[in-house]
Amino acid sequence: MPVEAVLTTVVPAADIDKARSILHGITETRDVAHRFHRVRHVRRLDLSIRGIPIIKSLQSQNPKPETLPQWQDLHSTLSRQQYLLTERVDITQEVLAAMAAGQPVPMSEQTQNGERILRFNDFPDPPNPRVPQTVMQRKQFDIREPGPLLEQHLADSGFSVYSEHIEETYHWWHNNNLEFVLWRQFKDLPDHPQPSPLVHAPDQPNWLVPDLSKLEPISPFWMCFVRAVVDATPVDKMAERMAEAHGRLGAVEQQLEGVYRFMVFDRRAFDTRYQGDDE
Repeated sequence: MPVEAVLTTVVPAADIDKARSILHGITETRDVAHRFHRVRHVRRLDLSIRGIPIIKSLQSQNPKPETLPQWQDLHSTLSRQQYLLTERVDITQEVLAAMAAGQPVPMSEQTQNGERILRFNDFPDPPNPRVPQTVMQRKQFDIREPGPLLEQHLADSGFSVYSEHIEETYHWWHNNNLEFVLWRQFKDLPDHPQPSPLVHAPDQPNWLVPDLSKLEPISPFWMCFVRAVVDATPVDKMAERMAEAHGRLGAVEQQLEGVYRFMVFDRRAFDTRYQGDDE
């Protein structure tokens, strides 16, 4: 299972243009991805359900789905512990259309049926003298499936929507395999009951993408992440690759000294484990 190692800091909204210029300079590129995603946190209310109930069906398919190894990893993890998962879909085109129109627009059929990302983030690793204090690391992987298929798999496995919001991000990639991200989140969307089913009736109207110019961000800050993802295979090279990732992140931290101070978080702030009804 891949491991992500991340540096994190906070950027005031008033300084976002300056931050973008700095990250342009560090990455030595003019390529940047400006994206909007709908993010839905999904969980199971019935905690007696363990693992992924449809795993045997996925294993018996011929040909087997390309995502089977990720589903098997998720099945193994959820057999031991319940987690909140996130389902992500790129709605950039719809957000821009809604802002141009000054009103919500339906999610297009292409987006409805297009790729979704189901993301699992583990509880971050405890402090370790081999890991820089400012680096948070945790196991993470994505399962990429067409929207209707992913949502049906989740519904068949007992998941429902716990909450949803929209994220705005800027992404840059450095040539040493680091990703730089500026991230902010908008307040919970109106008119979306929680929890709600993942799969709706065929005649139900498409989800409406709001005009974000009429919604408030959740805070007057952006988060800045510098992220390295390290493949866990082969296992005997994992420690060496993690040390290399720490070195690359340390070089960025040194390069930005006096500009940004990367923060040390209590790992419980990133705990995605789910124990029961917390409402």
